Amino acid sequence: MFSEEMFLNRVILDNPWWQTGDISNDYRSVTPRLFLDYFYKYLSMDGLRRAVLLMGPRRVGKTWLLQHAIGRLLSEKVSPRHVIFLPIDVPVYHGCGLEELVYAASRVSGVNPKTEKMFVFFDEIQYKKDWEISLKTLTDSYPNIKFVASGSAASVLAKGARESGAGRFTDLKLSPLSFYEYLNMKGEDERIFESMESTNRLFLDYVNFGGYPELVSNITVRDNPRQFIQRDIVDKVLLRDLPSLYHIDDVRDLQAFFSYIAFHSGTVQSYEGLSQGVGLSKHVVSNLLQYLEDAFLITRLNRVDINALSLKRATQFKIYLTNPSLRAAMFQEVRSVDDQYFGSVIETAVAAQFGIGEDMGQLRYANWRVGKQQGEVDFVKIDPGLQRPVSALEVKWSDGPFDHPAELKEAVAFAKMNNLTRLMVTSRSQKGTKFVDNVELKFIPTACFAYDTGKAQLVK
Repeated sequence: MFSEEMFLNRVILDNPWWQTGDISNDYRSVTPRLFLDYFYKYLSMDGLRRAVLLMGPRRVGKTWLLQHAIGRLLSEKVSPRHVIFLPIDVPVYHGCGLEELVYAASRVSGVNPKTEKMFVFFDEIQYKKDWEISLKTLTDSYPNIKFVASGSAASVLAKGARESGAGRFTDLKLSPLSFYEYLNMKGEDERIFESMESTNRLFLDYVNFGGYPELVSNITVRDNPRQFIQRDIVDKVLLRDLPSLYHIDDVRDLQAFFSYIAFHSGTVQSYEGLSQGVGLSKHVVSNLLQYLEDAFLITRLNRVDINALSLKRATQFKIYLTNPSLRAAMFQEVRSVDDQYFGSVIETAVAAQFGIGEDMGQLRYANWRVGKQQGEVDFVKIDPGLQRPVSALEVKWSDGPFDHPAELKEAVAFAKMNNLTRLMVTSRSQKGTKFVDNVELKFIPTACFAYDTGKAQLVK
């Protein structure tokens, strides 16, 4: 076991602002994610006895976000010793419960948790057994403390919050970088859209290696993005996180399955097809899909027909990587429409702009056959109350449909069937409006649509 001295030294190391008055330069030197403003308002709400639970995939900047939030607290004159940061995955903390950690850290900082206002941050909380019960108890017992926790295992966190933290946790989800956030971190502004050629070049840079903050801010990581993504994201999730959470003894099937999914991101799949493609039973396939969703590596879009009705048995669905950079790292970059998977990768990038939150949960894709007519619409947004479509989107990396809008007759048919007067269509560079059969086709370059959609996620 670790000595008390080692424990106390580690607490001091994790809380440098007790001595310096600010977060370390490693964090100060990095441009904060734009999500910080949205996140911070939940920390600064007085009188709301709820812990804030920040969920998201590995390496999307959860720890950075916590550190930048701490930096903002300090800049607003919160006493440094009233802010405690505890990374739960640190070995020296493993034998301590959450309350014990709070008291031990408070003794070092010289603050009384029973009477003084404090902010306590738990990073990677999913590694603490029964964390949800402990966090709820802390939230109930210490009204002067604002508790914040982060984690990267969706099912564990969501289930815990749902079952034990009802009314006590506020769940927030941090997605990989949107194109909008990517450009912000690079210091680009809206003038880039004056040239679609340069904008598209930046968009393809984002598609291939722009989904994670360190790919933008860290020079060493930028020099070898494949190694970073493979080692720090894919391998740690597949070889450490998921085996630990779900007691997986043999990870080879999981690795092979994720490789297959990543390569075919953005394509229509089925349990039967996946079973045949990877040589695993449909039961195993179903479990592995859930594990990968739990780790925020993939997301599924269910199918609707031309009437926008969900099928009773969801035998077909689309699977998207939550960030296309994963595919580029594992296989190869896509730069040319000559790549047969270029379209599905671009579609994956567009899907990523909706994030991993509520909006993504409202999306479907449409696929149908009526007589000899076969049709598909890439994205359909469903009103959760009315259960009917409110918008539809076709993703194209071509200006051909702008010049020949009649080519979109299947999508127009879907719009008319569902009383949609407008259909969004992305293009390579064209912007404008066309009409087909009294349906408005609103064209916008894919990069511009991605930018606008990512921006909209931050102003809710």
